[in-house]
Amino acid sequence: MTRTLRAFIWLRWRLLRNSVGKSQRRDTLEQVSRILALFVPLALTALSIGSLVAAAFVGYFGGRAIASGLASVPTSMFVLRAVLFGAFVILVAFAVVSPTQTSLSRYTRLLLLPIGRGTLHLVEVIANLADPWLAIVIPGLAAFAAGLAVGGLHGPAMVALVAGGALVGVFAVFAALLGFLVSWLVKNRRRGEIFTIVSVVVITGVSFLPMMFHESIEALDDDRPGPGRDISVADIERALPLWTQALPSELYGRTVSAAIIGRADRTIEALLLLVAEGALLFVFSSAAYRRLLDTVESSRGSRRSARDVAGRRIPLVTPAVSAIAIAQVRTAIRSVRGRLGVLLPGPIVAMLAFMFSRMPDEGWAATLATHGHLLFGASSIFALYSLQPFTMNLFGADRAGLTLQFLSPVSDRDLARGKILGAALVFTLTLGINLAAALAVAANGSPLLWIASVINAYAMFLLLSPTCVWFSAIFPLAADLSKAGSGGNPHPLPMLAGTLIVLLFAAPGGVLLWLGPGRVGSAAIVLGLTLLWLLIAMAVSLPLIGAASRVIGARRENLALVAQGR
Repeated sequence: MTRTLRAFIWLRWRLLRNSVGKSQRRDTLEQVSRILALFVPLALTALSIGSLVAAAFVGYFGGRAIASGLASVPTSMFVLRAVLFGAFVILVAFAVVSPTQTSLSRYTRLLLLPIGRGTLHLVEVIANLADPWLAIVIPGLAAFAAGLAVGGLHGPAMVALVAGGALVGVFAVFAALLGFLVSWLVKNRRRGEIFTIVSVVVITGVSFLPMMFHESIEALDDDRPGPGRDISVADIERALPLWTQALPSELYGRTVSAAIIGRADRTIEALLLLVAEGALLFVFSSAAYRRLLDTVESSRGSRRSARDVAGRRIPLVTPAVSAIAIAQVRTAIRSVRGRLGVLLPGPIVAMLAFMFSRMPDEGWAATLATHGHLLFGASSIFALYSLQPFTMNLFGADRAGLTLQFLSPVSDRDLARGKILGAALVFTLTLGINLAAALAVAANGSPLLWIASVINAYAMFLLLSPTCVWFSAIFPLAADLSKAGSGGNPHPLPMLAGTLIVLLFAAPGGVLLWLGPGRVGSAAIVLGLTLLWLLIAMAVSLPLIGAASRVIGARRENLALVAQGR
């Protein structure tokens, strides 16, 4: 087992080295692209060192304060449990949307080697320890145990260290289990479609949980007699649902709390439950991993003949641009990442706005929740983020289709225009869902302001279009949009730059909509200024798309190689 793990570490190092090494098939730009693909995550890791230090600092002094009696044990442990529960929720969300297993599961040749599937499964589970959110939790838990030890609570410190290790193991195994299940689901197109719908429903339901807890605590506050009506930690714990006691963060909190107050029986009971939960999840994840390896990928589903697709035509554009745009739309609609990008932004923003509207605090959140056109504007920004796998990687997900497009009599300009037109049509579908969600939450305000919000959304997209072509041609990355994991993401540098550029392009129209008729003059003036902004965006972006298409001609060979995964 140890030799096999060392072999996997060596294999990962060789793959990393070969990915940035020189090759006759790669030009200089491709070499720079591959190096930057590694540099951006390393830079983000370096920037997150402050978070690791802060987590260790807070954990150490928190444990020290509990040991010295400066902090109440119930209150401090409740705060720690709440923080760990938040980390668990974020870890689960990322495990579902973007599983963090290694890419070893894609190498089917490994199954031909004399390596046990148990070893492969263990490697995949260990890979989850590199999750950023888990990497922040680990030093915090270790420093908390160190703080207890320095404060004189040596026994509870040892218990906290053991329980912290068990908690990290449970987090890693649970994230691996979710990743295996998601990968197994999307291996079949029908299951992938059901998973997409269920994901939307579940995320929508989870959005209500904070509001439910908030209302439960408010109900306790109203029922409690007395002028101050102070709420204790015990009151909050009694208001929590019964199922929360099985959460790993709660089991960890019960283990450490019992050890600090000297209840050995409760300490052993809670610790054994935490270890048993991790062991049970490990068994389930092993079964899910074996099922994943044994499942053959299926693309069954409704298929239309090529003649039906070829018979379609988008008006006002050339046949070549129309064909490329339709192919781009079909790629988005038929892929898991495409469905998630189209369906999720509107409901998520609408649910968040609905929650903000129930909160008593005033501020930008309350303004966003009570003004439907502003809510729609925020969801359009979120839509551009969710569609980055398409807009920031126009040539990396087509596989053999890109080669066919290069072999067809299609100019670089028509290729760029077709890709952008297809992305615009997908963006239009997303905006339609966003509009319905915004109207369901806050159907108020002048219709002129709603029209201005729609116009501003398209102005943002137009200004972003030349950047999409440039980044996609210079920094292509082979992507699999049928997977719900990070394998469908674009190059890290375009994704990071696109996040900042979208906010820059959204600022002029967003300021106009935020000021509103009261400060600009009237809704008609807001609409007129937004139309002027759209005309400026068209005058700037359309010529730049043609200029950006010139990069495609010099990069055709490398783009085809990258699209094939070479």
